[in-house]
Amino acid sequence: MFKFRLLTSKDFSLMFEWLSKDHVKQWWNDGDDTIEKVTFHYGKEVDNLFRFILLEVIETVEKPIGYFQYYLVSKDIIEIDQFIGEAGYVNRGVGEKTIKMFVELIMRRHQPRQIILDLSPENKRAIRCYEKVGFKHYETKKTKVENAAFMMCLELDSPID
Repeated sequence: MFKFRLLTSKDFSLMFEWLSKDHVKQWWNDGDDTIEKVTFHYGKEVDNLFRFILLEVIETVEKPIGYFQYYLVSKDIIEIDQFIGEAGYVNRGVGEKTIKMFVELIMRRHQPRQIILDLSPENKRAIRCYEKVGFKHYETKKTKVENAAFMMCLELDSPID
């Protein structure tokens, strides 16, 4: 079983550890290469940004395994980002299951019409995962740093499977 809890300052050392792992850094690299940078980045309050730790729950033991966040773009649109920090949980269907759970959490809180995300067009594993959840590609655009952003959207006129 999985669940989400809000990110707290006690999670910064874990975030630093995850952000240093190759499987995370390959796709999520904001330059947070010191604990001070992680603390500054994830400790600062940002309007309309909500940060969570993904937990695997077995009986009464809760193990942090990933990071999820969403941002209110508008009343009808929410943008999401996430990663699985523990390498042993990659390629096991955890992403698909927990993204569905995260979408449900967002729907209960905000009832948006769309959930969007951007990722590298080379991140084929993540693209397949999002497609399984129901996200569809709608645009590939250049970002400020000259990388491509593969834009995907989940329309929420109907419930997800």
